[in-house]
Amino acid sequence: MARLPDWYSRLDVILATLGAAEQVKWLGRAEMRALFGCSDRDSIRLLHKFGGVERDDALALSRKALLPQLEVIAQGNRYTAFRRQRQGLAQHLAQASTDAAARQFRARAAFPATSVPKLADLPPTLTWRRAAGQGPARFEIRYEDGADLLSQMAEFLHAAGAHREEFFEGTEPDR
Repeated sequence: MARLPDWYSRLDVILATLGAAEQVKWLGRAEMRALFGCSDRDSIRLLHKFGGVERDDALALSRKALLPQLEVIAQGNRYTAFRRQRQGLAQHLAQASTDAAARQFRARAAFPATSVPKLADLPPTLTWRRAAGQGPARFEIRYEDGADLLSQMAEFLHAAGAHREEFFEGTEPDR
């Protein structure tokens, strides 16, 4: 696919600006440069592309001639595909940003990172043992906020992984 013009990303603003500027009858290099946000050289190219004419010894384009051409571009398949792709990219970037923020969340640890607590040393807000003969096992965490919950879960998983035998003794029915 051919490279799309840089001004495609600003086409809605260009159309709105041009539509509101009813007092402007002709656009020259300076107006095209300001409207499209491009260089002087690109403004001349745009004047030629959209049918600029020689007027008062300079290249100019009437607002009446430019506006319908831009509206046709805005309704075209190429611009529609550009917007759809851009919207998909924006959604992808938003999701990536959300995912990155979630990965950066740090839970505060109740124990130093160098020590691994025994399961019996976990805070009393965390209950995990199976009561003998009293039906299904129970796992409960009482917490104050999301960071506290994550911290307690992390501590529990860290302790259970380091002291597997103690964990299985407390959780398996007939062990």
